[in-house]
Amino acid sequence: MTMRTRNFFILLSAACLAVSACGPKGTRSEWCLHSLETSAKVSTVQTVSGPVAGYVEDGVYTYKGIPYAKAERFQPASDPDPWTEVRSSRAYGPTCPQGLRSGWYDDLQAFSMHWDDGFPDEDCLRVNVWTAGINDGRKRPVMVWLHGGGFSAGSGQEQIGYDGANLARDHGVVVVSLNHRLNVLGFLDLSGFGARYAASGNLGMTDIVKALEWVRDNISVFGGDPDNVTIFGQSGGGGKVCTLLAMPAAKGLFHKAVVESGSILEALPQKWSRRIGAATVRHLGINPARIAEIGTVPYATLLEAYDAAVAEVRTEAEHEGELPENLLNQLIFGTRPVVDGEVLPHQPGSAAAMAVSKDIPVIIGTTYHEFTRDREDPIFKPLALQQAADRTAAGCAPVYLYQFTWESPVLDGALGSTHCLEIPFVFDNVELHRTFTGGGAQAVELGHRISRLWTNFAKTGVPSADGIPAWEPYPRTMILNVESKLK
Repeated sequence: MTMRTRNFFILLSAACLAVSACGPKGTRSEWCLHSLETSAKVSTVQTVSGPVAGYVEDGVYTYKGIPYAKAERFQPASDPDPWTEVRSSRAYGPTCPQGLRSGWYDDLQAFSMHWDDGFPDEDCLRVNVWTAGINDGRKRPVMVWLHGGGFSAGSGQEQIGYDGANLARDHGVVVVSLNHRLNVLGFLDLSGFGARYAASGNLGMTDIVKALEWVRDNISVFGGDPDNVTIFGQSGGGGKVCTLLAMPAAKGLFHKAVVESGSILEALPQKWSRRIGAATVRHLGINPARIAEIGTVPYATLLEAYDAAVAEVRTEAEHEGELPENLLNQLIFGTRPVVDGEVLPHQPGSAAAMAVSKDIPVIIGTTYHEFTRDREDPIFKPLALQQAADRTAAGCAPVYLYQFTWESPVLDGALGSTHCLEIPFVFDNVELHRTFTGGGAQAVELGHRISRLWTNFAKTGVPSADGIPAWEPYPRTMILNVESKLK
């Protein structure tokens, strides 16, 4: 052995020891070298629509960009066209077209959030799956992630913290994430222009229902249990969870729910959504008698008209004294689900809506700072408390309330316990998203505990983990930090 070769192996051994010291035995951080198997023979599974092949990395079978549906613009989704040849599903599929992300132009945000916004296409109805085994007859709990971004932006891949590999490998669950229609494509209410567009104001939500139906029909070949599905989401994703809890079409497709910094109790009244639809058509210069022309308008033109219409109708609502009092509802006025009497029969916070999901246990919570570093957040916490209190008073299944108070050391502590910060902890991705968390043994250990809380909730309906006090339902609140406390 030459001196150069010997030095290489000494350095390699040192690197292995360094990596193995970063996490507990049996987790990915203990490993030095990663394994990757890309053979279709190893990873192919047969879905209802056709066979798909993914890849196996460090013991996790990963599938990306699988079509769960197809849709014409402004029409409800339907089953995807079937295929017979093995479909490669190794890279994320298209994301829903959307406006420019302002954070791209802020170096500090771009560094800490580490966004991956992919490529846009209106043919964006795709799911991603992470699992520790396929075709094995196992019934692993399934966790379906709904991304943030309000109802206008984001994707199932936008944050590196959304990666489901660690939950699948170390926690025994199957993770699913998805893309669906957003903004003007998912929530433009054209129902005033005829029955063909009756559901157009809620297409983003009916897309998610379609994805949950895909999970029901296909997840068993990925080693998952279709009778034990948990939906969880953050910010806008939490709002989607709240909306699904009130949708009759979603009943029976999930069995537990988690709302992270996204409690939404009010959807948009159709009075305003139809005004926005009419104003959008007017801004486009389309004669209502030829409303079908809206299906061929270039996306950028469509979005510009829609944004102008939302601003116009928002001003009308303000002048008429009907702009929502709640700050969150003001911020998302226009682009959110619609109480249309059919897809969403009642306001999500109403007793009638809660009756739809009365038997669903729910975790609800916020971070300490959310959007402001210097004080406790006034946007999400009051709604989270109200949602927890209302569901409890209505006799619903247990509600587990939390507040995440751990503060990131990144950028000299400027982030605090900011909006989105709990996500890498929930996914056990503290080290993977260290530009946001800072990494380090203490934070990684907290991530192990919090991810165990969420996955044990998915397994049993009760959040529990070593190192965390027994979590009693509301009105008790779990303060999640290095030393978690029940208050």
